[in-house]
Amino acid sequence: MLHWLLVFLLSLALVGCQPAEPETPPAETAVETEAPLPQPLLFSDFFEARRALYRLEDIDLPLKYYTPESFEVFRETRDSVTAAMQKIPSDGGLESQTAVEELYRQLKAARDGLEVARGDTPRVYVIMDGGVSWDYSPCTLIAVTAQDEKYKAVSDTAGEISLRGNSTSGAAKPPFNIRFSARVSLFGMERGKKWCLLANLYDKTMMRNYLAYTLAAEMGLPYTSECRIVEVFVNGEYLGNYTLIEPITDGRTRVDIDVEANEFIFEIDMNRNDGSYYFQPKYGQRMKVSRPEKVSKEGKDYLKTFFAEAEAALATHDMAAYGEYFDIDSFVNFYIHSEITKSIDVYDFSTRYFLKGGKLYAGPIWDYDLSMGNVSESCNENKYFTYCNVRGFGTKSGDSAEGVWMDVWWFHELLEDPAFRELVRKRFEEVYPLIENLWRDNELGQCRIDMLMEKYGDSFRRNYTDAPWKEKQRYSGLAKDKTLPFDEEVEWLRSWLERRAANVGFALLEMD
Repeated sequence: MLHWLLVFLLSLALVGCQPAEPETPPAETAVETEAPLPQPLLFSDFFEARRALYRLEDIDLPLKYYTPESFEVFRETRDSVTAAMQKIPSDGGLESQTAVEELYRQLKAARDGLEVARGDTPRVYVIMDGGVSWDYSPCTLIAVTAQDEKYKAVSDTAGEISLRGNSTSGAAKPPFNIRFSARVSLFGMERGKKWCLLANLYDKTMMRNYLAYTLAAEMGLPYTSECRIVEVFVNGEYLGNYTLIEPITDGRTRVDIDVEANEFIFEIDMNRNDGSYYFQPKYGQRMKVSRPEKVSKEGKDYLKTFFAEAEAALATHDMAAYGEYFDIDSFVNFYIHSEITKSIDVYDFSTRYFLKGGKLYAGPIWDYDLSMGNVSESCNENKYFTYCNVRGFGTKSGDSAEGVWMDVWWFHELLEDPAFRELVRKRFEEVYPLIENLWRDNELGQCRIDMLMEKYGDSFRRNYTDAPWKEKQRYSGLAKDKTLPFDEEVEWLRSWLERRAANVGFALLEMD
C-alpha cells in the first residue's frame, strides 16, 4: 500500500516538472497602412510647372566645372525625365500637372546634387545675369575648398556682387565686393556677410597683399584682416588668381568698436570727398570717418576735442603724456611694418586708424599691391621720386629698398621722443625673425615666399596662361617700370625684401 502511494506521489511530481504547453500566440492583427498623402502642388497650373521643369535642364556653369560623378547623375535623371515627359498628356489637367511636378522634383534633386569641381586652390564661383557694376547686383555665390582642404563649401543663391577699389577700380582685371545673405565662414576665416576680392593686377607676383597681412597678424597689429589665396570664376569665365579678404568695417568679428560710445574707424584720404565727414588734425593726415557712416554733432565735437588734446600731448614728446591718447604698441608695430613693406600710399591714402576706449590705434592695414618696391620711378610726383631715390630725391641711390619712409605726420613727432625710438629698436629685434621669414628660411621654418610658391605656384602661373592677363604687360603707370616674367618677379621681390630689412635695421641703429 505504501509502495503504491509513493509511486503515485512520484508520478505527480514528474508531471509538475514537465514544461508548460506554450501558449498559442494571438493572431497578428492586420495593420491598416494609409496611402501616402499627395505632394502639395508647387505651381499654379500645368503650363507653369512644365516651364519650370524645362528651365531646370540648363545648368549654371560649363560642364568642366562640375565633378564627373555628379554630372552623370544629373544627365541620367535629365534623360529619364525627358523621356517621361513625352508620355504625359498636354491637356493641362490636374493629373498631368501632378505628373510633371513629380518629374520636376526628381530633376531638381539631381540638379541640387551637382558638385562644383575643386582644384589645387580654393575657388569662388559667381553666377549672375549681366555684368558687374558699381551697385550691388544679385548673384549666386559658391565657395569651394581646394582638394586637400576640408572646410565646408558655401553656396548662396541670394548673394550680391559689385565693383570695388580706387585706382584699381577701372583696371582690366576688376576687384570685387561680394555680399552673402547671411554671415558665413569662408575657408576657415571668421564669419561675415561682406568680403573683398583683390585682383592684384598691378602686382606681378600677386603675393604682396598676402605677405603684408600675414606679417601684420604675426606682429600683433589689431584687427588685421584674414585673407586667403583663391581663384575666381564669373559665369564660367576664369578671371585668375585673387586674394579673398575681410573688409575693414565694424562688428564683433571685424573691428570691434561701439559707434554709440564715440568710437570710430578712420581712413586716410588726402583729396577725395564722398560726402563723409572729413577733418585734418594738426600733425596728422586728412581723415575720413568711415564708421559710423553718419557722424552726429556730438561726435564731431568729441573728435575735435580728442585730437586737440592728443596732439598737444604728442607735441611734448613725452610718452607719459601722449600715451594717454595713443596706443603705443600699435604705433610701434605699425611703424616697423610700414618701413619694411614701404607702401607708396601708407601715409596719404588707404591707411586706417581707429579710436576705441578713448585711445587712437594704428591700423588695420590695407592695400599693398603698390608696396615692397613695386612703385614707378617715372611717375611725375615727388613722392614717387623719393620712394625710388631718383632725380636727386631720397638717398639718390636709385634703389627703392633704401631710405627712411615713415618719418612723417604723427610718426615724425613720435620719433622725436627717444623713448619711442628705443621701443622701436627693441621691437624690431623681437620681430626680425618674422620679417626675415618673408624671404628666407629660418628658425620659424619655410619662408613665406617659398610656401606660397609651393602651394599656389601653379595657380599664380595660370593667372597668366589661362586667364587673359600677360606676364610682361604693365597694367598701371603707378607700378614699377620694368616688368619681368613671373618667376623672375618673385626673385626680384625676395631680393628687395632682404635689402629693405637690412636698410631699416641700419637706419634704426643710426637714430640718436
